[in-house]
Amino acid sequence: MAWRLLDIVPMNKTPIPLAMTANAVEREVPDHTEPRRRRGADRIVSMLAEAGVDVVFGLPGGAISPVHDALLDSSIRTITTRHESGAMFAAAGYAHATGKLAVVAVTSGPGCLNAMTGLASAWCDGLPVLLLVGEVPRHAHGKGVLQDGSAHGLQLVEMARHVTKMAAEVPRPSALPHILRSAIATAMSGRKGPVMLTLPLDVTNAPAPAPVMGGAMTGLATPASEIVDEIAELLRSAERPLIVAGSGVRSGGAPARLRAVAEKLRCPVATTPKGKGVFPESHALSVGVLGMGGHQSARDYLDGGVDVVLAIGTSLGDVATDGFAKELQASRAFVHVDVDAGQIGKSYEPTHAVVAPAVTVLGALEGRLAALPEVVREPRGGVRRERLPSSAGPGLVASHDAIFELQRLLPSDTIFTVDSGDHFLFATHFLEIDYPDAFVAMSGLGSMGQSIGAAIGAQLAHPTRSVAAICGDGCFAMNAFEIATATAEGLPLRVFVFNDGRLGMVERGHASIYGRTPEYSTTPLDVCAIAAGLGATALRIDGKGQIAAARELLRGATGPVVFDVRLDHRIVLAGRNRVQAMAPAGELTRTHDAAQPLPRAS
Repeated sequence: MAWRLLDIVPMNKTPIPLAMTANAVEREVPDHTEPRRRRGADRIVSMLAEAGVDVVFGLPGGAISPVHDALLDSSIRTITTRHESGAMFAAAGYAHATGKLAVVAVTSGPGCLNAMTGLASAWCDGLPVLLLVGEVPRHAHGKGVLQDGSAHGLQLVEMARHVTKMAAEVPRPSALPHILRSAIATAMSGRKGPVMLTLPLDVTNAPAPAPVMGGAMTGLATPASEIVDEIAELLRSAERPLIVAGSGVRSGGAPARLRAVAEKLRCPVATTPKGKGVFPESHALSVGVLGMGGHQSARDYLDGGVDVVLAIGTSLGDVATDGFAKELQASRAFVHVDVDAGQIGKSYEPTHAVVAPAVTVLGALEGRLAALPEVVREPRGGVRRERLPSSAGPGLVASHDAIFELQRLLPSDTIFTVDSGDHFLFATHFLEIDYPDAFVAMSGLGSMGQSIGAAIGAQLAHPTRSVAAICGDGCFAMNAFEIATATAEGLPLRVFVFNDGRLGMVERGHASIYGRTPEYSTTPLDVCAIAAGLGATALRIDGKGQIAAARELLRGATGPVVFDVRLDHRIVLAGRNRVQAMAPAGELTRTHDAAQPLPRAS
């Protein structure tokens, strides 16, 4: 196939210097409006407020204390989490729910290192998070000072460069406003992502100038009209077209434009797991989720052959493509649209590659199709979910029954944050999501323990909506203490702990490859006792119908409520073997049916 790259806009990790923009003006001027030259920390907080930041997550410590002190004089809300990873996941959830910049402030050394997993998660999922890290004074660098993260110590900036769009140490007070502005613009431009600044104590405590700053980062160009015309005609004339929509379609009015385009073309739509909900799953043209935890309806449509595919707002990784399903490589045309040029051509060969935001391309297609007759095509949509038996075990609930019950219990616009594990498969498969912002799954890195922090961020972003976290018992063990954060902040989260007493996905995966597995037990773990000790209302669920019966309890609960859902681990959702699917041609991977009883390691 011919490969064409259309409308390329460079997406370097290094930001465009503001001085290079046509209308940029930057100069330091005396600050006559203030009684004193403000500290660098005060400049940071005022610039964050001007950028629209209304909440900062974090944990205090000596090196970051100037920033936390400056926040006391600001209207910005400070959320003190119980661990730096919880702060990062909360910020990521906030950024996911709003599309806005989220900010985390942590201290030096271990504070930053504890935040690194969340930083990498934001990097993999393209979420705009600004991590501010306190640092020891510059004159102490390299002298063996406790928690020295400088280039002469832990080299935190060098570590972070691999998982950020920008990472830098602020070298002097006069540079602080300019570097911070560049960091904010970098996080929010192109494919959004995390940035990190380290702030030596002598920089944040010193007086900092107030420069007059102007100019703006250049945006991405609109795709050429002839390219839009060509894509529109390909989709109109296709016999079996398919739109695959990812999480890049989530914001900016893109979901409404996607629906308008699909309806005009009468084209089936599949979403990636992360993109679940960007196209309503109750819609007649929806074939559901393609990929991990996805629906057979999507796979069946793909297996029936597709001649034109429009993949938009997705990097087409293995989780989103059912282990790089070869059937997705359309026979006639494969159109890949993404805001990041680096995502295009990695796993599939596009005939048309467009580097632009999803909302821009969908808007252009909608405008082009509006002037044309609606395509007459036999409807081929409809989501088909697996039929699984209920649990026959005493004191146990099947995962899919729990999903059905909790969705009936909660309002239709509930935002679900979903963790990593078997429960991710069940939530992706059995939740019916019609709201584009109602499914938050940070599956780019797949870190365990993210869902509770993400729920905190989503609840702060949407205080009037219901927010529910679905996590496993292993995930709960990693970040349960963020429930205390929710209690302290009065956040009415609903946390459903799918508890099978083991690291179930790991056990089943090990067994499917080797035919045996160690027992990765999570016991002893008393979910209800832990939740109660953290100030939450706790409820044990060990039978079908009990979740639905909790309606009155939720109505009277003002803080977090934790459900310990005792699962029957024998009822599993069949899935495609991703390891086998990605094996080189001719190479066989030993697999076993993990749903059957397996021999245990001695």
